[in-house]
Amino acid sequence: MPSAIKTATRTGRDLPAGNSSRDHLNNKLFFRLFQAANIYETQAVRELGFSAGTGATLGALYRDPEGMLFSELYAYLGVSRQNLDAVLKGLEKKGLVERIEAEDDRRKRIVRLTQDGIEAWKDLHRRSLDFFRQGTKGVSATEMTDCIETLARIVRGLRAIGLD
Repeated sequence: MPSAIKTATRTGRDLPAGNSSRDHLNNKLFFRLFQAANIYETQAVRELGFSAGTGATLGALYRDPEGMLFSELYAYLGVSRQNLDAVLKGLEKKGLVERIEAEDDRRKRIVRLTQDGIEAWKDLHRRSLDFFRQGTKGVSATEMTDCIETLARIVRGLRAIGLD
């Protein structure tokens, strides 16, 4: 009875051509970013009572007491207009932010924290610091700095896609 001869060991599905070690690293890196973002989102809601997007929005607005133009805010956060609008509607319902007309152009909207929003951000920020400490336990300051710098370069690279 004939027997099959095994010529190669396969650990998964065949990968398409052009799967270099750099492609493998890119795939792994972006998967880890996706995974970390999703776990961060889930844990932030569970532990802090705010989504990561909501917390980032409050933090961005806290930086400027005068508020930010809606267009500047979504560009700064790196989210879509629709995503930011949904976050802002939730924050408006809670009385944490307000949208007002820009003095120089009634079509533009400035988003700013209300007094309740300022207090909510201060509380969230205090609780977030402990949350972040727990999330980075075992990671050195040098590793965090390197990661921050690397992620900033990746963000610049992603923003540049399609601009040529």
